[in-house]
Amino acid sequence: MPNNLVKIDEYDKKLLYELDKDAHTTISALTKKLKKSKQFIDYRIKRLEEEKIILAYQAIIDSSKLGFITYRIYIKFQQMTKEDEFIEFLKNYENIWTIARLHGKWDFAFFIGVKNIRELHETWDKLTLKFKSKIKEYDIAVYAPIINHNRTFFTDKKLDKIDRIYGDGNKLEYDEIDLKIIKEYSTNVRTAYIDIAKKLDLSINTIINRIKILEKKKIICGYKLDINLEPLGYEGYRVDLHLNSKEKIRSLREYCKQSRNIYQIMDTIGGADFEMSVIVKDFYDLLRLMKDMQMKFPEIDYYEYFGYSLFARLSYVPD
Repeated sequence: MPNNLVKIDEYDKKLLYELDKDAHTTISALTKKLKKSKQFIDYRIKRLEEEKIILAYQAIIDSSKLGFITYRIYIKFQQMTKEDEFIEFLKNYENIWTIARLHGKWDFAFFIGVKNIRELHETWDKLTLKFKSKIKEYDIAVYAPIINHNRTFFTDKKLDKIDRIYGDGNKLEYDEIDLKIIKEYSTNVRTAYIDIAKKLDLSINTIINRIKILEKKKIICGYKLDINLEPLGYEGYRVDLHLNSKEKIRSLREYCKQSRNIYQIMDTIGGADFEMSVIVKDFYDLLRLMKDMQMKFPEIDYYEYFGYSLFARLSYVPD
């Protein structure tokens, strides 16, 4: 095993499984599920954090219920030499939630949330004013709904997956206090409520009650881990399927849910017929997965894949 890889045992895997299903779950609940002491659980979680396997504990926010439409924009450059300048430009815009550097067909992807088409035009016009001469190709797609599953790639055991669907809801009522709580809470959902209350100058009961209401409304529609794949010996890919027929979309979705390698499906307008996020050991593992899919689903005409190496920003709305 290479020196940069971290060895994890069955208890670590169980912890990753339970926390990726619900990153907000209590230590008490984890002790019951793993049948281990609080000290053992605390130690193992701290170790996974120190080894940079667990990077964050995140809330999954349904931005559509906050009144946003999410667009995914792919960029391919023809003479790009100052990538950092491009990233810094995008980071100036609060409505650009995630920026990823890609490998393959596209150089970058970024995700922008807008409340109307004018906002999209304004941001896009400013970007093209500065970088138009360097852009060779781009693709803009409505990025919703998203079906997110808890990840099970790290074990060969058959484990349950849950559906966390977001991006296709109607706007619900919320206020500035809700928004402040979302921004403060959602990037680390294991933060003590008392700390959030102090930072926002609110009562702890206000924090607790508001979060419960956000959960009930499904504005907060789940909790997950930000997992670092590299020390575990895995790689992440996005895969676009181009289909001859969409009659078996439900079967495709069920296949993805049953696969330990596939953890997210993106239903776009303007993108590929079927888009998914995949975690595999290496490129050849990806090819094996895709060969199996093509054998089971001859409707797949062809597929495109690309990896990613950097999320320059990951704000309170997930990718």
